[in-house]
Amino acid sequence: MMQLMSLLSALETGNCAAAALASQRSNLFMNYERLSLEIAQFTKDGADVMIKYKWLEQPLAFPNRKDLAKKEN
Repeated sequence: MMQLMSLLSALETGNCAAAALASQRSNLFMNYERLSLEIAQFTKDGADVMIKYKWLEQPLAFPNRKDLAKKEN
């Protein structure tokens, strides 16, 4: 169910972006942008839950270059 909600949230973010681009009215554009931000926060919260329970792997992160430089010296 979490994966389905994640997929639907990602699709809705794309739909809001497409609707904002197609909209001729500036007040609707702002509403679409606000809604897109709310959906992005909801999606991030869902991804954090899936990472916590190991249903989803944590994305790769870049190593800390300062720590690597200290280890070499």
